[in-house]
Amino acid sequence: MRHWQSFVFVIAVLGTCMLVQAQGPGVAPPPPPGAPPRRTLEGLTELRTLTQQLNLTPDQREKLRPIVTDEGEQMHTVRIHEQMTPDQKRAKVLEIRQAFAPKIEAELTPEQKEKWKKLEATLEGKPPEGAQDPATPSAPQK
Repeated sequence: MRHWQSFVFVIAVLGTCMLVQAQGPGVAPPPPPGAPPRRTLEGLTELRTLTQQLNLTPDQREKLRPIVTDEGEQMHTVRIHEQMTPDQKRAKVLEIRQAFAPKIEAELTPEQKEKWKKLEATLEGKPPEGAQDPATPSAPQK
């Protein structure tokens, strides 16, 4: 009786292993046509950053969600594209950001637009407008 149970257990384990192998690697299938867009990490991160840095209202957050989700999807596609060089990817990401900037700005207040421009300049590695140039000597310290 004991051998019979062991035999059934081994068959069950082997069957499960074969089933898992037959399914192939864990690649998610593409979304069906007409399905809502996936929320990419890029889009969610940008929305979170905008919410925190610009103090977005809940209404603004909901209006910006589809915009930054679409932007994030495009950026994700560029980042995983294996045939593009890093310089090509950088240029394409900048192009995507420039294409979505007017859509994002349209939902912001004038004060938020100013903060956003400074935030964008910081992310691009440029010093914010009005910031002192590090090469310029500061006032002597006493």
